[in-house]
Amino acid sequence: MKRVSSIIYSIVFLLLTGGVGIISFTRLINYYDTGAVENNEWTVTLGSKLETDIATTFFEKSAFVNLNGAVHRILGQREMNGVVKLENGYLLTTYDYQEDEKLRRNADKVIQMKQYLDEKGITFLYVIPPYTSCKYDTQLPAGFQDYGNDNLDRFAEMLEAGGVELLDIRKTMREDGVDHYDMMYKTDHHWTTRAGFYAFTKINSILMQELDCEVDSRVLDFSNYSVATYPEWHLGSRGQRTGAQFAGIDDFDLILPMFGTDISDGSEEGAFEDIVINKKALDDREEASRYTYDNVLGKSCENFINYCASNDKRILMVTDSYGKAVNPFLILSYGEVRTGEADYSTIHEYNPDAVVVLYYINNSLKDDTYDNCVGAKGQGGDM
Repeated sequence: MKRVSSIIYSIVFLLLTGGVGIISFTRLINYYDTGAVENNEWTVTLGSKLETDIATTFFEKSAFVNLNGAVHRILGQREMNGVVKLENGYLLTTYDYQEDEKLRRNADKVIQMKQYLDEKGITFLYVIPPYTSCKYDTQLPAGFQDYGNDNLDRFAEMLEAGGVELLDIRKTMREDGVDHYDMMYKTDHHWTTRAGFYAFTKINSILMQELDCEVDSRVLDFSNYSVATYPEWHLGSRGQRTGAQFAGIDDFDLILPMFGTDISDGSEEGAFEDIVINKKALDDREEASRYTYDNVLGKSCENFINYCASNDKRILMVTDSYGKAVNPFLILSYGEVRTGEADYSTIHEYNPDAVVVLYYINNSLKDDTYDNCVGAKGQGGDM
């Protein structure tokens, strides 16, 4: 009887694994044929291209990743699929040491951009946001190294030496007694929507002084906003690699103004939450998608006119997905906010009063991030 049961279990196991294998192979072929994939957090840095392609298209990948993450958690393992779990449970992708020469090349481009904008009478501000591991309290487990904050520190020193006005949110949070980790998602590389408001207040304080303008006081007071919390709603990019069982799922806070607004995106005009925010992305909870943050806030990185603004200043945001948490509040504050590159044509066409650069570490230190910016290729261009 035991032999029969073993045979039955073996057959069922083979049928299940064979079925999964066949479906996954079919999905892989379709991926090669069409390039279509629902959700992909896997890159060649996690293995060979074939391994990455298989992981990208594997049938019921989330279920298998969740199971794998649960086992890692039970065993107390700190690393999974290129992601390190910090001592406090936050997930981090570590950074290698960047040579000064590479940092210098990017710093020089930013300094040249600043000098060009100075000549045009345009305010320039460079913002360094935090990332998951706090420079003052890394929470790194024994045996792991991370040079992200060290790279940013040396880059910041080069910018300051070149006369760039710098706002380092890592430092201001410490000075203000703000808990670094309260501002970050546990499973994602992004900062939270509350952190976006905090960063906005710091950016806005500088802009109001530099531009000699006022912002509606209601925008600056957090008590004038409603906060709707969606519990265990956001599984971030690192959580997608490790599963919901490895570090849990983040809550997501939707922050909306409780005062009257009138915003235009160039094609539609209406209330802030209808024009800038995508509330439909919160209609259904989808654990397999990390895109809560991006889908809800993504449109904020476009171009807007605020008809209720207390000033007519034009702000150009040069940013990546980190700006999605900050832009909503800037849109509520200034006459116009546009997101794009600080290239010659944009500067000439838009003629901003201020340019704010805010990049996550991945982009702030990437080789080609500033190549198209004014000044980076000399002072010519189409101006």
